[in-house]
Amino acid sequence: MARLYVLKSMIISYLKYRRKAQGKYHLHSPLVYDLYESVLEKAYEIPRCARNDNSGFYEELDKRLKDFINDNPLIFKSDDVVMIVKDIHRSKQNEADWERLKADGKVRLSIDCWRFGMVFIMDRIKKEHYILKV
Repeated sequence: MARLYVLKSMIISYLKYRRKAQGKYHLHSPLVYDLYESVLEKAYEIPRCARNDNSGFYEELDKRLKDFINDNPLIFKSDDVVMIVKDIHRSKQNEADWERLKADGKVRLSIDCWRFGMVFIMDRIKKEHYILKV
């Protein structure tokens, strides 16, 4: 019975995510658009067998994110913090933790990609939150 409740909860959460999620052509932030094209789209080009191995997927995502940051030194400064948060919708507790993290005053940009989230602590940008279809 508990598994059924968890499954139902995840399905409802996913439907809410899909209703709000945007594709790359609806993004009004050049930074997020470039990140989408350079990191997120490329991460999902990883062969399915590697994507099913979560550690391989997140290692590749992390590598692509670091490359993106290094390729954009005019945008990212040495004191900026960028984090990938895994499984943000896996449970109600994870969702609550994600919401608290997004609401933190230091977090200026957050991106919900269903399977994971990304948070950016950069004091130069205004606070924004994106829900992206990836």
